[in-house]
Amino acid sequence: MWNGYGVLSLYLAAVFCQIVGVQAQGGEEAGRAEGEELSEVPAELITALAHEKFKERHAAQKALMAWGRKDLGGSIESLYRLYRKAENPEVRLRSREVLKSLVIIQQPLPGQGYLGIQMDTARWKNGEGVIQPAVLITDVREGTAAAVAKLKADDLIIGVDQVVFDDLAPTRRFADYIRSKKPGDEITLKVRRGMERLELTASLRRRPAALDEINQWGPLPVLPQESKMDEDYFQEWLRERTAKERKNNKG
Repeated sequence: MWNGYGVLSLYLAAVFCQIVGVQAQGGEEAGRAEGEELSEVPAELITALAHEKFKERHAAQKALMAWGRKDLGGSIESLYRLYRKAENPEVRLRSREVLKSLVIIQQPLPGQGYLGIQMDTARWKNGEGVIQPAVLITDVREGTAAAVAKLKADDLIIGVDQVVFDDLAPTRRFADYIRSKKPGDEITLKVRRGMERLELTASLRRRPAALDEINQWGPLPVLPQESKMDEDYFQEWLRERTAKERKNNKG
């Protein structure tokens, strides 16, 4: 059995060196010439996914993710085949998790952007002593883009990207701006946290449909966790792949 955490660490370092400067953009697929063979999942990583030590299994999964991000289109196809054929339950489970992450990176659901906060109108005094409107964060939903970006309750959002709040309805303007974005879009938030001035970057997620199903007097809905939304999307992707394979086999 492949047994060498040091070897795996070297492999992981090599993978990251190869992908320096390459960013995987949601919804974009790396180009591939027609007839070009797919890259096979490195055999040493497949073996390491089933290693007896959790630390090495976990490291192998991270290395597999780094390998996959180099070429989303090709790696997704190779990982899909590995996931379907793997007999070892640990290899099947970990290859599935990496495959799901890559599928979501490559093909985010369409729709409006979603940050994941509850908010209220607030005001703040700038360096010149001028009172200006702001958005007060009253709650940050767990697992959302806001949580990942390290936003906190009681933070004041005083601007986003090039937008500065200069009217009496900053929450409405902020909400409209977020909804104008797509899942996967990045925004830069200008934040006051106590006496600190911060700039935080958030990568927006998909806006839950439940938010559009209530009226302004309705209770705040219990939204599904991002992990459940991602799993539902991946299950739909798997169903579409299976249906496509059956259709091709019949043809």
